[in-house]
Amino acid sequence: MKNRILKAGFSAMALGLFALPACLGGSSNTDDGGSAQMSGDDSGLTGTSTSSSGSSSGSSSGSSSGSSSGSSSGSSPRQDGGGGGVSGTGVALTPDANGYIGPSTNTLGIQGAWYAYGDSWGTNGAPPGDCEVKGMHMASACSSITFPPPASASDAGDGGYSSSFTQQVSGTMCLSGTAAKVISSDYTNIFGIGIGLDLNNQNGVKMPYNATANHVVGFSFKIAGIPTGGSVRVELPIPATDPTGDAWALTVMSDGAYTVDLSTAAGDLHALKPSFTPPMGTTEPAFDATKVESVQFHVPTNTSAAITIPDSNRLCVSNFQAIVSGP
Repeated sequence: MKNRILKAGFSAMALGLFALPACLGGSSNTDDGGSAQMSGDDSGLTGTSTSSSGSSSGSSSGSSSGSSSGSSSGSSPRQDGGGGGVSGTGVALTPDANGYIGPSTNTLGIQGAWYAYGDSWGTNGAPPGDCEVKGMHMASACSSITFPPPASASDAGDGGYSSSFTQQVSGTMCLSGTAAKVISSDYTNIFGIGIGLDLNNQNGVKMPYNATANHVVGFSFKIAGIPTGGSVRVELPIPATDPTGDAWALTVMSDGAYTVDLSTAAGDLHALKPSFTPPMGTTEPAFDATKVESVQFHVPTNTSAAITIPDSNRLCVSNFQAIVSGP
């Protein structure tokens, strides 16, 4: 049976779309009119479901969308070697050749697949996506992904779609493509591209991961290939943020090794922040470390220019680890 990957199906609600371009690093990704960007999270995505004993099939359901106006605020993740933040022991989360982390590979209860997502990819992990279907934009106006390749129709015996997230260097997950320029202020349906890892995907169904119970206090990684003129939002969606896509996040502005702490404490220079300012009259759901769905690396869009990640210099995440503190 082939590996099946489910990649985000972003549904746009009245309030906009995923603003996963969250607040990774001390800059806010807002359009030149001051309204916060909206981009999708992976709540509607699915990842390759390869198990250590073969392949499991299934799809995750659900989608998130939402819009917001006003500028987003944020902080940057702790750069390795810098002070502050939580401390602990790093536990490597190394995917197999298909991009899957099996339950037998770690003692933290983490299992799931790396996946890619974008506004031009639908729930089947291939074009068309929300940009074309819901935004009614021409494909040429939508974001595009050149690597990893989209899913393809599987054989009749498997059903659904099949794909795998291959790596040129083992454990290094890469992305190339273009986050399109937003037109008509449609951040809801032109939200960019990204890659992410499900933390608790059970037979193809995305489930919340209890980081607290497993003493996981953060995640560390090395990132390279930050696109010119762009940034990367490291997002941690939870079920409560799925309806609006306003995941808690931090923003990375330059290549390097970083640690994202699962903290929203006041006064913490590296605390997680909402992706964008919640609409007037609404309140951002509190971050809940017992219900983290995934870790995403999102290249958000803007109204000024498209942001391209060339195949010759892909955006790559490596040395991905969970930071564990306590017994």
